[in-house]
Formats: sequence, C-alpha cells, structure tokens
Amino acid sequence: MKSLKVHRVNFFEPEPQAIRCLSHDRTTSHLAVSRADSSIEIWDVKSNPYLEKVIPGTPATSVETLAWCNGRLFSAGLYGYITEYDLESLVPKYQLSVTSTCPIWCMKFDYEGKCLAVGNEDGHVVLHQLSFEGLDFDKKCDKQEGCILCLDWHKDGQFIVTGSIDAIRVWNVNNGHVVNRIILARASKNVPTVVWCIAVTSDMTIISGDSCGKTSFWDGNTGTLLSASGAQKDDVLTLVVNKDEDVIYTSGVDPTITMYLKSSNGMWLKSIQRVVHTHDVRALQFVGDYLVSGGDDCNLIFTKYPPKTTIKFFPFCQKSYCKVASNPSCILLTYPNFVEVWSIGTFSGNANKPTNLLRLKPKQNERIICSSLSSNGKWLAYASQLQSRLFCLKLETNSKDLPSFYKVSLPDKIPSSTILLFTSEPTKLILYSRNNIFIVKCDSMQPTIENTIETDAEDQVQLMELSHDDEHLACSYHSGKVTIYNLKSLKVQFKLPVYKFQATALKFDPSSENLLIAYSDRKIVEYSLEKSGYSNWSKQQVLLQFQSVTPHPITSICFCSDKIFLQDENTLYVFDRKDEIQPGKKKIKQSEDSSISITESEYKAITKYEHISSIDSFMEDLVVVQISSSRILDSLPPPVWKKKYGT
Repeated sequence: MKSLKVHRVNFFEPEPQAIRCLSHDRTTSHLAVSRADSSIEIWDVKSNPYLEKVIPGTPATSVETLAWCNGRLFSAGLYGYITEYDLESLVPKYQLSVTSTCPIWCMKFDYEGKCLAVGNEDGHVVLHQLSFEGLDFDKKCDKQEGCILCLDWHKDGQFIVTGSIDAIRVWNVNNGHVVNRIILARASKNVPTVVWCIAVTSDMTIISGDSCGKTSFWDGNTGTLLSASGAQKDDVLTLVVNKDEDVIYTSGVDPTITMYLKSSNGMWLKSIQRVVHTHDVRALQFVGDYLVSGGDDCNLIFTKYPPKTTIKFFPFCQKSYCKVASNPSCILLTYPNFVEVWSIGTFSGNANKPTNLLRLKPKQNERIICSSLSSNGKWLAYASQLQSRLFCLKLETNSKDLPSFYKVSLPDKIPSSTILLFTSEPTKLILYSRNNIFIVKCDSMQPTIENTIETDAEDQVQLMELSHDDEHLACSYHSGKVTIYNLKSLKVQFKLPVYKFQATALKFDPSSENLLIAYSDRKIVEYSLEKSGYSNWSKQQVLLQFQSVTPHPITSICFCSDKIFLQDENTLYVFDRKDEIQPGKKKIKQSEDSSISITESEYKAITKYEHISSIDSFMEDLVVVQISSSRILDSLPPPVWKKKYGT
C-alpha cells in the first residue's frame, strides 16, 4: 500500500499567555478564562471541555476579575470600569466606570444573581443592581484604608467579607458599614501581610489565603482564629470552596494544590496535595466533579480524585488555526494580532524549505477573530472585532516578482464576522455575522453582496463548512443543531437530528459529499445527503468505543488518500473504511512510524505528534501543524525553586 506523506509544520509559534482568572456559569455550562493579553476564552463544559470562542483582548483593556450571571459575562480590571460582553459579536456591550479610573481587583454577584459587589484600589466596596439593560449603581460602602483585593458574599446576601493589606473586614450590606475587622499578624515587622483570596461559608467561617503562605480559618462572628495551615511555601493566591462547603482547595506561587476536608467536629484538616502545574497557580474553580486550575504555565487543567484524573489543555490546540491552498502550495497561519502565509515544501526532487511569503496585521487596537485563504491562493480574508477585510494576493513564488497583495474594500453592509469561508471557482467569500450569512462575489475592483441567508435568530452558528462542489453549506449551532443549506436555492435542504451537545468539527467527504460530524463528547456520525439520514458507517460499534478513548474533543477532520483523519490535542486518528470488521480484530493500534499505513485495524491512533494545533490535506499529502512545548517553556519565567532529595 502506498504510504502517505506528512508535512509537519513546526514554524507556527504563537506567544503563550498566562491565565489570570476563571469563572463558571452553571446556568449555561460555560467557563470563562481570562489571559494575560486581556483575551477571554469561553469554554463549553457541558460535556468534554471545548473551546467555543475567544473574545479578543486589546492593549487598552485589562481583565483582573470575571463574573457570570445567568449567561451574561462581566469583567473588570486596572482601568477602573466594568465591561459586559456581547457573546455573539465578541465585543463589549458597554463599559461602566465605578470610581473614576481606580483599578478594580475583585467583583462577585450575590447568590441570587441580583447584586454585584466590586472591590477597588481606593478601599471602596461598590454595589450595583443588575437589570435587563445593564448595571445600576446602588450604594458605596464606607471607605477603608488599603485596597480591596478579594471579596466574597455570604449566602444570605446580608454580609460581604473582604481581604486587603493586614486586614479582613466583614461588611453589612444594608448600611454599608464594617461590623467586624480582623487584623492579621505579620511574619516580619516591616513586611505587611497581604490577603490575596478569601471565602465565607454559610456558618460564617472565613477562609483566607495570604502572602505568608498560610491558609487561615476564622470565626466571622467573633473574629477569632480557628486554625491555620502553612502548607504553601509562598503566597496563597487563590482558593475555592465546593458547593457542599466541605472541601477547599488552595494554591499560589508554590504550584502545589492543597486540599482541605471538613471533619465531623467542624475542624478543617489538610488532605491530599496535587502538583499538576510548573508555575504560579492564579485561579481555581469547581466545574462539576472537576477542579479547574490555571496560571503562569498557560495550561488549563481539569483534575479530580478519586479516581485520579488529569486533563490538560495546551494553548492554541483547541481550534483550527491553519488553512491550506493547493495552487500555489501555501498555508495560512492565524495569530491573535496578525496572519502569515507560508509556502509549503515538496517531497519530490530537491526539497524546498518553507518560506514566509507575507504577513498582514490589523490596526494596533484590533485583534483577529478568524481568517481564511481561498484554495487558489488569490484571496485572503480576516475579521477583527471591529471589521472584516479582504485582500487580493499574488503569491507565484516561481517568478522573479516578490509576493504582493492589495486591499479590496468590502461592501459597507458587511459587519465584522466570526466565521469566514471561500468557495472555489468562481471565488466567493461567505461570512457569518449576527444570525446572517453573507455571500460576497470576490472582485479585484468592487466585491458585491450576491445573496444573504438568515439563520436561526434564537441560536448562534459556531461552525460552517462547504461541500467540495460549493453546493451545500453545513452550519452547526451551539444548541447541538446542524443545518445544511443549499446555496443554489438559498434554503434549508437538510436538518439533522438535534444532539444534546454541540459539534466541534465538520467536514464533507469529497468522494460522496457525505457530512462527517464530531460532537463535544467525541461522538462521530456521518450524514448521507443522498439518503437523508445517517450512513451505515455511523452505526459501527467501534465509534462508540472511540468516544471513551480520551476526554479531549475532536477539533479537525480531513480526508486524504482514501482515509479519514481526526485530530485532538495529542493524537491523530486514522480511519480506513475499506477494511471490513472481523470478529476479534483489534480496534486500536498505536504507531510511531513516520509514514501512515492502515492494513490491520479499523482505525489507529498516532501519538508521536506533540501538541497538534490543526490538520489539513494538501494534494495527496497530510499537513500537521504542531507546537513545541519546549518553546512555550522557554518563554515562561523560572518557577519557584524547590529543594529535592539529593540536591
């Protein structure tokens, strides 16, 4: 059997961004993750964690704290204002100034989701009532010395506890006065003790983490210290209490995650410890049975015990960041603040090294949401949070002329988009924005809107994919719906059965035009347009076994050399549907070979690739875009030094 050639793209080098804070919304099963560049990732955690979308950050913003309330997301930071986001267009709805430009370090909604408490640099706790239109100012509590670094609501909504420098305060929400103040001891006379994180339970037990490395338990009614643990060797930056209030996790500069259990007599006892991060842990959050953690090593990690389970998500490996063109042979790589086009080397004759053909950057205050490259390499489009742009390219590398491009103005009615696709010939640009699909005829002088399709107004399209004959457009929605439009009639031609989880990858089979779909729980189905139903291949037992291999969702699918390739963050799965299922045949086979050949099993997993970002097909070859973990580690600051046995 002819072996398949693989192009390994190692020159995709995005800059990793540390995780700053986490916030979980139980109403919509979403997890918000803020990064050091002020971008906010929205993860769907209804099933296996899946990166659904990214709200781009800008240099003029800062995200130090996040808060969900019934599907609405709020952030605040160093510039002193609260921002609510439009989760469809991925831009701010509005910004509300709290106290001039004073930095905001913490905020949290009460348990009823009606009132937002904000703690800022000048020592104020400011309360806002939530309405349908936004946030309405309620009151400003008494000013205190020192900044408010952390806060938490008591479950009855009558009290707020805050942490600052050398002190913990209990506030009466009704009158805005401090009813109790706890002064913390200092490790050194001239070095203040900073309370970085705080929580309060329903029995008024206050838990604090401070710069001395201590996790302390206080009686909030009397202000007395119940117990303290110095399990952390450095600052305790974050802590989280579970829903039943009998388990607490803490971590910080020392990346060890320490668990505390509540005993039968009400005392908190140190339990197991986990070391899953290499650098500072800045945020902890409970999501179902999992503890989610993130920090300076940039990884988002889900852990639980028992059984001992660790799911690690490496940055830039949860969505497709590449697009391949066949003639000329080149690849588009998408970064947060620019796009690059590279030539792809060949295996025949003298191998050509990849060459950076061009780089396009938006304006300084813009960040790229999505991009696309036409199959003939003549058109490139990208969309920022402000607008969509179209470029005409000249990439013939064999000629003496250098690669060039020029901007082509899109029609004024085209808004910023979240999904971009190109048809083949004639080339058209398909854009999705705010429940509308725009079909734009590409023209080097004046592109025009050819057609518009209205999608479901109550749901949002997450993925789109074109059939190879440009006749069908598949759209998957957040709710789990998948709809196939006929681009000739501009009407819905097929509606697939609604699944309880959303799709994470779509791809049309070029040989049959069947649609292959991967869902967030790793369910794989193939829909036959000819039969208007699922194909027989979808009903195989092996696909049920495939779901339980790993919790990482499938994020890319491609067809190449009569094989199906599916990719998650760590593994490439190869299916050959020509093989017949035989009784007792082994279903999975691990491979470390450089070439790929399927002869003995229905599918096999290839685990030699490190942190796969995307896959695509190139003529008869496969393109694998991967990220080196060593490069990520080289860009990080050194971790806290720990003495180990024998050193």
